Amino acid sequence: MKKYVYIIIVICLLLLMLSCGCSKSADVLYNNGKTLILNKETFTDGLKTLRQFEDKFPQDKRTPEVVLALAMALQGDKQYDEAVKTYERLIEKYPASPEAYKGMFMLGYMYYDEIKDNEKTLTVLKEFITTYPDSELTLSAEVLIKNIGLPVEEWSVVKEIGLLPQSSDSSDTDR
Repeated sequence: MKKYVYIIIVICLLLLMLSCGCSKSADVLYNNGKTLILNKETFTDGLKTLRQFEDKFPQDKRTPEVVLALAMALQGDKQYDEAVKTYERLIEKYPASPEAYKGMFMLGYMYYDEIKDNEKTLTVLKEFITTYPDSELTLSAEVLIKNIGLPVEEWSVVKEIGLLPQSSDSSDTDR
């Protein structure tokens, strides 16, 4: 009798695992999600798959990468509220990961370039500089802060290194 009870319990556990999708391995979810998110027709399925990966495998070493990919995909899809939440979740849950500093910079840049909220841009980028002073993105954050509210053509760094295209008026008269 005990043998039958044991078999029934094992079968129930297997059915439970299958019904909740627990049978999908981290590798399958990761690879499928990364592939699906790149295609316009399967983008939504990709988001769903990567969210499943994040939910089921929060301690996986790839999870910060997945959360950053989710945030950037949402930002690219102009789902800014969800992107903000996802960047903030990345920064809060995985602060020591390389993806956290990238996410914090991207959050500040999104506030600047797409949401057009200078106050939040300043708040995030100042925190970024304080938290990650040795990052390769720190100089970019400082440049954004220094030039906030100005059109790119007016940025001091753009003028200093001559990034603006030269006028073609003089070349027409030389011919």
